[in-house]
Amino acid sequence: MSHPHRLFRSLRLLGVSAPSLLAIGGAALLQPACLIAGMTVTTAHAQSINASAQFVVKGVRPEAFSWFWDNADQAMLTAANSENKSFCWLQAPSSPQHLGYSAGASYRALATFGLGVHTVDVSYLDPDTMRGRVASDNYLGSKPYSFLAQSVSVDGRPPFTVLIQYNPVGSTFGDSQFVIQATAAADPLLAQAYVNHLRKTLTGLQPTLMDALNERYFNAVLKKRGYYSIGQVDKKLNVKLTIVQEIKGIEPQMLAWWWDHIGNTARYRLWQPVDHVSFEWTIPPNSPDLMYDIGAVQKAKEYIGKTALTLNITGADPKVTPPPVALTDPGYFYASTNLTLLASILPNNSLTHQWRPNATGDGVVLTSTFVNTALALVINPTFFDDLGSHALREFQMLPYFLPRLYKREYLNQ
Repeated sequence: MSHPHRLFRSLRLLGVSAPSLLAIGGAALLQPACLIAGMTVTTAHAQSINASAQFVVKGVRPEAFSWFWDNADQAMLTAANSENKSFCWLQAPSSPQHLGYSAGASYRALATFGLGVHTVDVSYLDPDTMRGRVASDNYLGSKPYSFLAQSVSVDGRPPFTVLIQYNPVGSTFGDSQFVIQATAAADPLLAQAYVNHLRKTLTGLQPTLMDALNERYFNAVLKKRGYYSIGQVDKKLNVKLTIVQEIKGIEPQMLAWWWDHIGNTARYRLWQPVDHVSFEWTIPPNSPDLMYDIGAVQKAKEYIGKTALTLNITGADPKVTPPPVALTDPGYFYASTNLTLLASILPNNSLTHQWRPNATGDGVVLTSTFVNTALALVINPTFFDDLGSHALREFQMLPYFLPRLYKREYLNQ
C-alpha cells in the first residue's frame, strides 16, 4: 500500500497540487489570469533532455506553424485541443504578420493536462539561446524558420525550456515533422505532460491551420502589399496584366540569383506553399549565376486561383524576341510561358519581371508584366484576377526564405 506522502509526491510530479485537486471543476479555476503586463523569465542553460516528443502533422506545411506562433488565439487553440481553456497575450508579438516568432512575446493560458488544470506562462526566448541546437541558417534571415524556443512556467513554478523544431517532409513536402525537447525541468513528469499537451494541440490544428494561413496571411496581408491592372484584349487576342509591388527584406541581387537556383519542388514550395505544387528543370541552367540562363526551361505546376496549371517557363533573349514592355530597370527576368499540354495549340505567352532598389534601401520595387492569350478566360473566367493575386501572394513570400538561401549558398555564410 502506498504511503500518503508518496501519493502526493507523485501528484506533484504530474503538476497537480492539493489545492488544484480540491478546485478542479470550479468555475474560478477556468477564468483567464491576464492581469499582469509581463513576466520575468530566467533562461536555463542545462542541456539534459527531460521530456520529448516526435511526430508528423499531415497536410500542414511548416510555414503555417511559423505563422501560428505569433498569431495564435483562443479560438484556434480551443478548436485544436479542448484541453485549452483560455489564452491571452501578456506581451503581444512585435511583428505578427510575418513568418517566424517574435522574441520577447509572452502569453498566459489555462489548460488541462497531467490530471489537473494549470496556469501556464510562456515567453518566447531570444533565438540566440538556441545556437548550436538548431540549423545554423536560422540566423541568416530576419526570423527563425524552423524552430520556436519557449520558457514555460506551470502554476508559478520555476520555468523550463522547450525547443520546438519542425521541417517539411513527405513526397510532396506537404507535411511537418516535429521534434520537441524540454530541458532544465525540475519536474520531468510535469514537463512531459506539458509536451504531450503541446503535441495534441499542434496535431489538432491540422484541419484548419492551412486555411487560416491562406485567408488571414496570404489574402488578408500579402495581397494588399501591391496592386495589379488588367488591360484590354488587343488585336492579337492577348491581354496584358501588370503587377507592381514593393518587397521589403530582400536585396536586388538576391532576386537576380533566384531564377537559376529554384532547383526543385522542395524549394519551389518555399516560394508559395499553398499555390505551388511541383518544379523541375526540363533544361537546367548552363551556368547558374546572378543572371537568368537564356534557354533554361522550368516545368512548374501551380494553382492560379482554383485551377492547377503545368507550365513550361523558358528563359528568353530580349535581343532576339523583344519583350512586350521596355526593360527600364537594372534587374530583369524575361521568359516565354506555355501550358505543357497545349503548347502547340495556344499562342505563346510571356512574363517579364523587372526590379530596382526601393526608395528606403531595404527592399525592391518589382514590376511584373504578363501577356497571355484571352483564351485563358475559357479555362478560367477570373484568370487574370487570379494571376494578379498569385503574383502578390508568391513574391511577398521571398523575404521569408530568400535571404538565408542566398547568404548560405552564394555568400557561403
